[in-house]
Amino acid sequence: MKGDQTLNGNCVVPYVVDDPNIAIMAVDSKSRLVYANGTYLRVMGFKREEIIGRHIEDIVPMTKTTQVLKTGKAEKAYFIPLNGQNTIATCHPVIKEGNIIGVIGRSLFLDMDDAHLVTAMVNKLDDDVRSFREREKHIEQKNNGFSRLIGQNISFKKIKKLAKAISGTDSTVLLTGETGTGKDLFAKAIHLSSPRRQGPFIRVNCAAIPEQLLESELFGYEEGTFTGAIKGGKKGKFEMADHGTIFLDEIGEMPLSMQAKLLVVLQEKEIEPLGSQSQRSKKIDVRIIAATNQKLDEMVIEGRFRQDLYYRLNVINIEIPALRHRKSDIPMLAESIVEKVCHRMETVKYTIDSEVIRVLQNYDWPGNVRELENVLERAIIRAAMEGSTSIQVEHTGELLRKNVLPPLELAPSCQTTDLKNYLQTHEKLMLEEVLHKTRGDKYLASEMLNIHLSALYKKMNKYGLPQKAYS
Repeated sequence: MKGDQTLNGNCVVPYVVDDPNIAIMAVDSKSRLVYANGTYLRVMGFKREEIIGRHIEDIVPMTKTTQVLKTGKAEKAYFIPLNGQNTIATCHPVIKEGNIIGVIGRSLFLDMDDAHLVTAMVNKLDDDVRSFREREKHIEQKNNGFSRLIGQNISFKKIKKLAKAISGTDSTVLLTGETGTGKDLFAKAIHLSSPRRQGPFIRVNCAAIPEQLLESELFGYEEGTFTGAIKGGKKGKFEMADHGTIFLDEIGEMPLSMQAKLLVVLQEKEIEPLGSQSQRSKKIDVRIIAATNQKLDEMVIEGRFRQDLYYRLNVINIEIPALRHRKSDIPMLAESIVEKVCHRMETVKYTIDSEVIRVLQNYDWPGNVRELENVLERAIIRAAMEGSTSIQVEHTGELLRKNVLPPLELAPSCQTTDLKNYLQTHEKLMLEEVLHKTRGDKYLASEMLNIHLSALYKKMNKYGLPQKAYS
């Protein structure tokens, strides 16, 4: 009988019903014991609470788990005494997103002489670990797909539906939108929902790589191409992404010289590493997803982006809306972000005061969802410093408190008993206040007032409010 057990969010280990011949334990990335089955505890003579959290070398000085943590390579079928009893042990690293997050160790007691049985059981342990890794990959794909794209705004739901629909194709995708809107999440979700999900997902930030290194990073190089080149050469990002997806982030920052070479790759589906003596191109099978926060069509007109490359990339365009255009999603986004941050920080779950939600919804969010994440993480830290588990307005920082629309304060007394005139007077004041706050942005003002854009224009005409003022 098998199952999964999650331990402190550090690693997931497969366990079996206690077998008197197999001791199982797991350590985290800091060599602290986070799991031990009943057989391990019985043989070592400890109670669970006595050893969980202790450094493994304090318990078994001759262990190879720390070595596996450093090298990332499994140690198979080595002999080690456990509390005076001879065992044959196997240690496997637990790797998630390229990082070693723990080690699983199993020890088989040798009160038997049948070597074939030992070999069979070691192979069985390897199969269990492979099975575990497949389950973990499946769980990661499920958690990192479209379920992470949170929002009920109509525009957002439409582009999410479009992204899902094109995931099953091999079409090139161009993601556009302001910085911080989640273009990287959309790219990863498309990959994980595609037939290429078993293949690699390689992200390249075109703005972060110096121009003189970009070609070698994308296409790789042969040994001896230049001084300092790695012996044996190096694969480029495109070759690393073979049978998977390459995500070219900040594509608008790519130099014109590289744009021409990228166009060839898109057309021919092949690359040529730098310094290749044979002049032979390598065929690649890669889906391309590009992203930018710039207006590529305008850059084409200005001569800063190749028109032919733009058409090649812009097969399917998905424009992700700014957070200020979907403020109704902020409550659920905030809840999700707080839950994620608390899980990462291994703290109790923090609640969000209703006034904080109002504050968040009245802010412009120039940094979009990324800025919202930063604000809420800082708020959790501030709340924790005060010993509170509730996020209050004072925890959101001066940035928000200076830029929010204050609640409407009605006059304490009224000079007229005409309710219609009274309401119209304050409706006009509120409209003016919101328009000043949004610097004349009618779309944003209608969102804040929770009315349709056409209704806002009608009210502005009704009260004679200028269309081009407030900016």
